[in-house]
Order: sequence, then C-alpha cells, then structure tokens
Amino acid sequence: MRQIVEIIEPKPKFKDFITNQVIRKKKVAAYARVSTDETDQLHSYQAQIEEFTQRINKNDEWEFAGMYCDEGITGTMMSKRPGFLSMIQAAEDGHIDLILTKSISRFSRNTIDILTVIQTLRNINVEIFFEKENLSSLDPKIDFILTVMSSMAQEESRSISENTKWGIQKRFEQGKLIMNTNRFLGYDKDREGTLIINEEQAKTVKYIFHKYLNGMSITSLARHLTDEKIKNGLGRVNWYSDTVKEILMNEKYAGDLMLQKTVTIDYLTHQAVINDGHATKYYIKNAHEPIIDRETFDIVQTMIHARDVILSEDSKERFKHLAHKPMKGLVYCSRCHRIYNSKMHNSGTTFKKSMLKCHTSRNNPHNFDNPSIHEPLIERATLHVIERLTQTKDMQKSIMDYMKETLEQTNSHEPLKALKHEYVEIGNQIKALSKNQLHSNMTDLEYKKEFKRLEQNLKDTELNIENLTNQIKKEHLMRRRYYALESFIQTNFQDLSIIKSFFGLVLMMGKHHVRYVIDDTFSTIDDLHLQIDTIKKTPSVLEGTYFDYITKENIYYEVTIHEGN
Repeated sequence: MRQIVEIIEPKPKFKDFITNQVIRKKKVAAYARVSTDETDQLHSYQAQIEEFTQRINKNDEWEFAGMYCDEGITGTMMSKRPGFLSMIQAAEDGHIDLILTKSISRFSRNTIDILTVIQTLRNINVEIFFEKENLSSLDPKIDFILTVMSSMAQEESRSISENTKWGIQKRFEQGKLIMNTNRFLGYDKDREGTLIINEEQAKTVKYIFHKYLNGMSITSLARHLTDEKIKNGLGRVNWYSDTVKEILMNEKYAGDLMLQKTVTIDYLTHQAVINDGHATKYYIKNAHEPIIDRETFDIVQTMIHARDVILSEDSKERFKHLAHKPMKGLVYCSRCHRIYNSKMHNSGTTFKKSMLKCHTSRNNPHNFDNPSIHEPLIERATLHVIERLTQTKDMQKSIMDYMKETLEQTNSHEPLKALKHEYVEIGNQIKALSKNQLHSNMTDLEYKKEFKRLEQNLKDTELNIENLTNQIKKEHLMRRRYYALESFIQTNFQDLSIIKSFFGLVLMMGKHHVRYVIDDTFSTIDDLHLQIDTIKKTPSVLEGTYFDYITKENIYYEVTIHEGN
C-alpha cells in the first residue's frame, strides 16, 4: 500500500492571508518607562504614551489592550515596577497578544530578568516587539541578540551607578548632607541644604531626651508618647520603641553628621545595607545647630549602651531589669540563695493574693521552711524604709549631691568609642604587617618582635574595653538611682520605681524579717549574689519595725551598705 502524506497548514489565529480577512483582532499593549523625573525624560515619556496609543488605535487589525507605564523607576529591578508587573499579569491572564516597547533598555536593564520574561511570555504565545532594535521575541535569534544587547544595557546601568556613587562620595568628602528631612523630626533644610531647627518639632525631641534621662525606659517612653498623642516625624501619633531609640542615638541632634551610614552593594537590586566596613564613613562635628547639648547626648549614649550590655547577657541583672513588678528579681533567700518568685495564691477567687515565694520552698515545700511574704506588703515596707533613709532634707541633699558630682565627673561614652576605634586600628595594623611581610625589608626577628608588640597592644585594648564596659554598667546603675530618687522625692515618697534603683539586693532572713542592701559599688545583682554570705554578716546602719495598717502585720527590717572589698 502506497504511503500518503497530508500536509496540514497551521490555522491562522488573527488573519487569513489567503482571503486577507481578519479572524480576530490582535490584543496589543504598549510599555513605556523613564528612570528619572527630569523634564526632558518626562517629555519623552509622554510622547511615547501618546504615540503608542494613537498607533494601536489606528490599526484596524489591532485591539487596544492597555498602556502600561513606570515613571521615575529604575530598569534594573523588575520587582519595583508596578506597571510592568501589571502588564505581565494581564498577558498571563490572556488579555494581551503583543507588547510594543521603545527599546530593550526601556523594557529592562537586567539580563536575567529580560530573558526570563521573554521565555515566560513565549510559552503563552505573547510577542514583544522592540522598535529601536527592530526585534521580535518570537525570532529564534532573539535570545543571543538580547543577551548581548541587554548585557550592554546592564553595563550602562553599572557605569551610571558607579558615577552616581562617585558624585555622592565627593559630596560626603566636602561634608555636604544628602538627606530628605520631610520625615525627620526636629529639622528642616534651607536652600543650601543645611539643617535648620524646626522649633515646634524640637520640643518633642527635647522632651524625649528629658524623659529618658529621668529614668523612663524606651518602651515606656514609646507608650507614653502614643498615649499623649504627640506627633512623630511623619505627623502621626503612633510611636514604637525602635523609633524612640533611633532618635536618642541620632548624632544629628547633637549637631554632628555621620555620612554614608548605608551603602548600596548591588546596583541591580539597589538594596541598601548598613555600612559596616563596606565603604568610608565621614563624621563631621558641629555641622549645624544642635537641639540637644553634647553633654546630655553623650550621657544618653552611655545609658543606652549600658542597658544594651546588661540585656545582652542572660543574667540575674537582666531578669531584674526586665521585670515589671517593683520587687521582682530583687528578693533572694538568705538560706539557699535562690530567688523569690511571684506567685498568685487563691487565684480566681475574691481572696487571691500575690505572694513572693522562695524558689526552693516552692519546689521542695516539705524540706524548707523559709516563708513566703505578701508582695504588696513588702512593697509598702520598702517604701517606708527608703523614706526613713531620705526623710531629712540634709540627707536628701547629701545623697543627691554626691551622685550628681560623681556622674558629672564620669561619662565613659566617648572614651569607649575611642578605645573601640583603637582596637580596630591595631587589628588592621596586624593584618597589614602579615600581608606586607614578603615585600618589606624586615627580618624574621624584627617581624616577630613587631607582631608580638601589636598583639599585646590588642590584648591590652581589649581588657581596657572590658573594664570600661563594666564602668559604664556602674554609671548606669548610679544614674538610675539618682533620677529614681529625684522622682521619689517629687512624688512625696510614692514612686515604686525607686525600689530597684535604690537597693542592690533584698534578702529574706526569716518570717517578716528583711535585710536591705544598699550597694555603694553599683555592682550588678549577679556580683552581689555571689557575696550573700558576706553581706549577711555586714553591720546594719538602720534597723526598725514597719507596721502595715492594711494587713495589721509587722515587718522587721535592717539596712546594710555593701562597700565591696
């Protein structure tokens, strides 16, 4: 039997070329993009839109499927072009058959993006036509040509990015600020680009520093600002801890400028990262009029750093610092040295009581007899003891003046910054020494001697940083006591926040027998905890009995001062 081959021509989709009849109009869309808001580019942009719209509507074989645009947006990142993404989605939904665009560089400057999009659209029979290059995405040679041409466009983007970076770097070297102040609390910019104080907003900045300096935590401060409906840089009344901390740590409020805090590593993604050694930074002192004086600013930096150091360690001091209740994290058992935890008795009833209970007695109630104590009772007793200690004006003045004088003489923020800078510099010297050893005239003996010297300097600097960090902790604890005591006196001895700042440790010696420890070394509670046995034997400076009118119970107390070794 003879084989017969029948040739079946593809069925025309849009037009029958034999009869010249239009079967279905081709859905044609166009895409236009400019990367800047400059006037000449915007004119070109409008001209593209008008020309594409008119041409599609005039063609009887085409049906207008939309004009998709992106204005003032980079071509290296597809994900940041809403018009482009909307067009691709419309094509995938079957609303577009052909996309017209001016050129490859207008469509995309990212080689991987453009090849991916072409392949995606090719799989659903959607064509892209690049007018300047006279290329169709359905052309078999398109992949090779596009790889070359879009790579050239991508290289152009890299070159523009490098030139832009160079220009910014030169401005930074001249101390010129590049910054949008529309959302920046406290400052506006004049015509020359210099920061000028916005007097109304500056009041909020000063208020934030004042509140933090007087003992209010960052979290509490954010909550307070929201409750008081105080406006932030955006003109809104919603405040967050991160926002408050950024304000407290921003050097601009002290009149300085840190330039190039962030850098763009990849010109394709345009993602900015914190400049942690990626590029040169520029710090300009006294660049503009400050809102906050330098002394206050430096004190706040020390306080923030000390708090961060305390919270970074899993310690008893961290637990005490974070606990919301006045006595929580402060009370320890004199017998087993374990912490007293807060526990609710008779929960869910009208007889419920918040009790402080020894951790050991909670877990081994039959083997231990150190009693629990009513939490509000010991709070009231503690306020009574602090009031007794500070009840005379002379005593108040003596304590306040001593701490104020000490704090004025000690501020470790700037020295710590200098030490950390020195540590980095010595590290760089060691790296350079090792790297340049082969190209120098140093003998092995000279090299070892110099390396040993630098290594010792590095160790000494590291030890100095550690010692200064511990000193900062002490400064922080003293500052907390100073401002808490000031607030305690101003509130007529009723502010419970004084408790953790005034006493370093509270020991339960027995039933209704409490020993309060004033720590003159301003150590963390972890250090004091190690010396409980010694503290128990320290002579008391004040003894007495507190009678509670609410519970009709007596608390016997004694106060001792821990002065270290």
